[in-house]
Amino acid sequence: MQLDTQTSIIMICFVYLILHGAIWLALKEYRSNQVKLWCVAGIVSGMSVVLLAMRGQISDFLFFYVAQLLMLVGNWGRMVALRMYFLPEPQHRVYRVYNLINIGYFIIFICLIYFYRAEWEALITFNAFYAVLCFDYFRMGLKLHRLRESLGAKLLMWAGLILSTTLGIRAIGVAFAGSIDDIYAPSWHQALMVIGQFAAITLSNVAFLRIFLEDAEQKKMAVTRELILTNERADAMQRTSLNLKQLLEEREEIIRQLTLFNKTAGMGALVASLAHELNQPLTVIQLNADMIELVLNDQDVNLHQDASIDKAMTGLRRANQRAATIIKTLRNMFSNGPRSIVVFNFNQLVNEVLLLCQPAMQKQGIVVHVELHSQALNLQGDKSQLQQVLLNLFTNAIDAFAPSFQGGKQISVRTEFVDSQIRLTVTDNGCGISPDMKAVVFDLLRTNKETGMGIGLWLSKTIVDSHQGKIDFTTEINRGTSFTVRLPAESSNANSFPL
Repeated sequence: MQLDTQTSIIMICFVYLILHGAIWLALKEYRSNQVKLWCVAGIVSGMSVVLLAMRGQISDFLFFYVAQLLMLVGNWGRMVALRMYFLPEPQHRVYRVYNLINIGYFIIFICLIYFYRAEWEALITFNAFYAVLCFDYFRMGLKLHRLRESLGAKLLMWAGLILSTTLGIRAIGVAFAGSIDDIYAPSWHQALMVIGQFAAITLSNVAFLRIFLEDAEQKKMAVTRELILTNERADAMQRTSLNLKQLLEEREEIIRQLTLFNKTAGMGALVASLAHELNQPLTVIQLNADMIELVLNDQDVNLHQDASIDKAMTGLRRANQRAATIIKTLRNMFSNGPRSIVVFNFNQLVNEVLLLCQPAMQKQGIVVHVELHSQALNLQGDKSQLQQVLLNLFTNAIDAFAPSFQGGKQISVRTEFVDSQIRLTVTDNGCGISPDMKAVVFDLLRTNKETGMGIGLWLSKTIVDSHQGKIDFTTEINRGTSFTVRLPAESSNANSFPL
């Protein structure tokens, strides 16, 4: 009968080894430290069971001390592995309690065997200790079941109840026996414990496998949901990007339309100036043409030898060129085409716009001081839009003089090349900008002019910003205002100017 009992215990060992080894192989692809800990701990417990079944064939040191230590380590490892299902909830306090209980039990067991040779008391302590400790399987299964209803959690609860019950009954049976001569002696409580071990070990391993797979499935579903949400967010971002692109295009169109609107708003004054300016060169053209016609009709004269004819022809060409320049500039400014980015000489653009504003300046008796950089200032941008910026600045400078202004009216226009930037400064000695308008001078629909619309400076800043430039100003009441525009020069300028 002794052999049968030992054989039964060894069979328990095989259950440990086979089930834990099978779980390790089945879940190897997950490369989980939790699975490794559970399986290694089960194998260690199986080795302990082998030693416990070999009393008389191995030394008492291996039987009493090594076997007990391996059983404690194996059981501790499985408890920790099960507790990992509760992460990230802190488990450090529980682990400390496990350590203290296991160390306390091991010290008590060693004292009973080594100092008192009390094998009967040690056997009662062994079964009672594990009956209490294994009840934690039930507690963990119950907690997992409350977190999420699970078959694996139910199986773990049953495994804990069976282990605690059968080990408790074994402890009670040994205690009522009064003494023990042979730990392998057959008894009903011994048989119940062996059966309970078979059942509980199987259930606990199936429970661990089931909980692990359920948890893996939950994580997989969470990843799938996150992937779906990520795709939805990506689609939403793409739609937002398209909407933003559409809004930006609409903004560009609004700016373009406002540019045209602002040009049109000043069309009356420009038309009057245009008529006045064109009448003079066209009259000269007509008179010179008439004179040439008379001379040519009356006599056969060499044009290059006659000073009067040569002078008339020279005046004719200059007046014609001036009229052509004015007409070309106005045509460019009032064209309604798409945005065109070109490289052009900024100094030439300044001269063209000044030519348009010259009649208004002369009418008000404004003296203009023009100081342009000695070399061509090449700039890449939309020429028509920058014409509008210059026209706004020059027009504001002209309007800076109140009707009651006393003293000489002066406007200075200056271009420079500084730090790879083209800098334009337009300064007047007019009335200046009132303090309450300084902070909002570039805001839309803000103006201190009675007939102004509050578009010009806002539009100018928008255009300058779109060219990666900056516009700012300084002003003093009754001392005048100075606007400064900085625009990035075309790269060829860097090689043309000395540093």
